[in-house]
Amino acid sequence: MNGKRKLLLAATLAAALLAAVATAAPAADPVRPVLSLSVEVRKEAIVKDAGGKETTEWREASDVRPGDVLRYTIAYRNGGRTEARAARIVDPVPKETAYIPGSAEGKDAAIAFSLDGKSFLEPAQLRQKVRRADGTEEERQAPPETYTHVQWTLLKAVPPGGGGTVSFKVRVR
Repeated sequence: MNGKRKLLLAATLAAALLAAVATAAPAADPVRPVLSLSVEVRKEAIVKDAGGKETTEWREASDVRPGDVLRYTIAYRNGGRTEARAARIVDPVPKETAYIPGSAEGKDAAIAFSLDGKSFLEPAQLRQKVRRADGTEEERQAPPETYTHVQWTLLKAVPPGGGGTVSFKVRVR
C-alpha cells in the first residue's frame, strides 16, 4: 500500500475514533450513566462463489483506494448504574470520503446530518447556498456528499449494561 493510501486510512480511522461522542452524564459519578463507544471500519468486498453468484462481504479496511465503500459501525454500551436517556452519538464523515445516501442505520434512533458539525437536521431540511453562473446565490437542498457529520439520538433509554450499534457508509474519493 502506498503512503497516500496508508495516510488516508489512518486519518479516516482516527477521525472516527476521536470524534464519536455520546452525551450522557459525566463519567466522574459512578451512579450516573456512562456511555462508552468503540468504532469499527470495514471495507466492502464483492466476491463470487463457484457458481458465479456475487455476494457482499465486509473485510478489514487495510488497503483503501478511491471508489472503495467503507462501513463505520459504532458500538455503544452503558457502563453506568442508571439508564442513559436521550443519548446522542455524533461521528464525522471522514475527509476524502462522501456519505452514501440512505446508509445511516440505528435501531430506535433518530438520524440527522450536519454540514458544519454544529447544527443537525434531516436531509430535506439541510440547505446550502449555491452561486449561479450569473453570480447570484440561491439556496438549495444540500447533497449527501456535502454532509460532514452524522448524529443518532437514541429514542429508547439504554439500561445499565445495555448497548447497541449505529452505522453509516462512505465512498472514498
